[in-house]
Amino acid sequence: MGAFRDAREFRKVFDCLFDTMSRDERFGPPLRARRTPQKFDFPDFGLVLHVADSDDERAATGQHLIWVWGDAKRTWEPKVTLKTDSETANLYFQGEVNVPIALLTGRMRITDGSPVHLLWTIPILHPFHAVWKQVLREKGWSHLLSGQGASSGRRPGRKAS
Repeated sequence: MGAFRDAREFRKVFDCLFDTMSRDERFGPPLRARRTPQKFDFPDFGLVLHVADSDDERAATGQHLIWVWGDAKRTWEPKVTLKTDSETANLYFQGEVNVPIALLTGRMRITDGSPVHLLWTIPILHPFHAVWKQVLREKGWSHLLSGQGASSGRRPGRKAS
């Protein structure tokens, strides 16, 4: 698996990821129903992403999640903050990270809130992984696809700092 070329590519890919997830009826409505705003901190790119459930009006148009980059533009407080590098985040949404092991080894860190809020999403996201890998292929982002053997949570790599 290759790395993101830069922070701009990372943002573009993750905007597409959350748009795909938000608009897919298999994932968007159940994630919205959780009512669990989350903050993702990506220190290797100096980026912060906030994700929350959309209001009823947006949900009626098929957008079940909303997200903003940075801390200033949001109107909600996260229930959980996850700190991880871009590589681990990419692998996470491809289903190649064992979240409990990643939390124990420091590849992912909960810096605020309860891990329960993150763990609740695992059953919802499990079927999303195949969808997301297909989107990566279709959009020309095959360089971001995971290799085999990444699911143990024991891959060498940077810890979230």
